[in-house]
Amino acid sequence: MLLDVPEGWKRSNLGDLIHLEYGKALSSRDRRDGAVPVFGSSGVVGFHDAAAAIGPSIVISRKGSLGGVFYVEKDFWPIDTTYFVVQKQTCDWHWLTYLLSFASLDRLNEATGVPGLNRDKALEVLVPVPPLHEQRQIAEILTNVDDAIAATRAVIEQTRKVRTAILAALFPTDLRVGPVTGSDRFDGWTVEPASEICSSIVDCKNRTPPTFDQGYAVVRTPNVRSGRFRPDGLQFTDRANFEVWTAKGLPGAGDILFTREAPYGEVCLAPDLDFCLGQRMMFLRPDLSRVSPEFLLYALQSGAVKQEMFRRAGGSTVGHLRVGDVRELPLPVAPKPIQIRVAETLGSLDQSLDENEASLKGMEALKSALMSDLLTGRKRVTDAMPIAAE
Repeated sequence: MLLDVPEGWKRSNLGDLIHLEYGKALSSRDRRDGAVPVFGSSGVVGFHDAAAAIGPSIVISRKGSLGGVFYVEKDFWPIDTTYFVVQKQTCDWHWLTYLLSFASLDRLNEATGVPGLNRDKALEVLVPVPPLHEQRQIAEILTNVDDAIAATRAVIEQTRKVRTAILAALFPTDLRVGPVTGSDRFDGWTVEPASEICSSIVDCKNRTPPTFDQGYAVVRTPNVRSGRFRPDGLQFTDRANFEVWTAKGLPGAGDILFTREAPYGEVCLAPDLDFCLGQRMMFLRPDLSRVSPEFLLYALQSGAVKQEMFRRAGGSTVGHLRVGDVRELPLPVAPKPIQIRVAETLGSLDQSLDENEASLKGMEALKSALMSDLLTGRKRVTDAMPIAAE
């Protein structure tokens, strides 16, 4: 943190503001039914019928998963992998929560095995401290941003649930090859092996090409998630390796990228860039006379197809699919007008998810910038109303 503070602020060690008290052991078998939250290093881990500490307070991860800082409004039970805060000077609890989070106490880990937070060093950390009224204003601004983040996350979660339900309703559950029977909703539908509705199915080499700072993109399994291409962490290779890794076929617009392992069965439409595939990847090129890329994308995400992948991967969520497994994979095929409607319905939900995820990312970046500016005093909050004596 900045050591220079604006006028009216002071510099203090955390130990001048707070005590860090040890939590108390409480195993899961010793917990009794109740409404008192039990906090561990990752947050609430259960409930009990008695409290070991009085709220409001703040729980800080002490062992294991460091970096957790959790505000607690009412009485609670912090277990022995945590500290909890007792104030020595009057501070706004919410401001103090943000300050402790911003202080990144997890960097003080000194354990050689299980991570552990050194309490003495944590209390020596020098922090900027504004007057109480300004603490409250800072906390209010950051809380408003957190509320917006939480609301957006709730919208994303609900949209995902709706998408899952609609996906289940739009596709048949019976994947026996041939005409789909048993429901008028699927009149004209058939089930066919992937090799019959794809003009080519191409796997990549069994390793990822050498990577460089720039050049041709290398799409790996982490870049394919939840039906969409994720550019974060994209790697690059040179021209020579690009040509070697695309010798079997060059993926392009309209192709479906498919992960065969770690994890298997993740799919997305090929991105609009020159790229090759890393290991555990393949691409499917739909026969456009039979199936649209968008419909094939959603068919591969349907519940029955996912279950069939699971069976072929050996009944394991960490299994792998061979190229032959994918070529034989039974896939539902709808008449073209229905394919269009299915793609439009699910595409609108994916667009909503993309927009809300982009908004969430922007709000999280805003919060990070605001914390850096407001908690250091680099930018000051102002209040037009008179400030009561404290």
